[in-house]
Amino acid sequence: MEALMVSVNQLRPFAGASLDAFRAASGPVALIQQPVELVGQHSRGLAARTVGMAHRAYMDERLLAMLRDFDNLEVHFLQPSVDGEELTVGRTEACDLVVPDPSVSQHHATMRWSAARGGFSVRDAESMNGTFINGAPLGYRAQVLLHDGDTLAFGDAQFLYLRAETVYEHLRLASPKKAR
Repeated sequence: MEALMVSVNQLRPFAGASLDAFRAASGPVALIQQPVELVGQHSRGLAARTVGMAHRAYMDERLLAMLRDFDNLEVHFLQPSVDGEELTVGRTEACDLVVPDPSVSQHHATMRWSAARGGFSVRDAESMNGTFINGAPLGYRAQVLLHDGDTLAFGDAQFLYLRAETVYEHLRLASPKKAR
């Protein structure tokens, strides 16, 4: 599976393309995050915190910080080619989606594409610091379908899970209007 990574600024020229052309180039879904150097500035060592309300409050705070800095976000487009295809997430280069954060395990989680549902499910790979969906911990054996707008965290690494259509609409809304 291919995971194409670009910045929001690099995507700006495509805001004028048709939705079909954008979706064909990007794939069906994206994981959006702050660049690694910015994440380090905001990190508070969440792995040492207690899971629960403190985790949710912290992730909500990180999410708001991400959205305030929209132009500098990194977009990882996920481009599955067949139904059931899996994407490994982790800290090592052997993973399909490399997340270079010390709280992320070498092989942290696996995401599986469902063509029928048009989305990915995620399963934690018995990681040390856990996988979280909308601030709630994902059990080791659970495989949960992700929905447009979900927050997804691998340890301290926070992502937004968005359908390509949603990314496209955000780009169009955030792009400066051309002078008439």
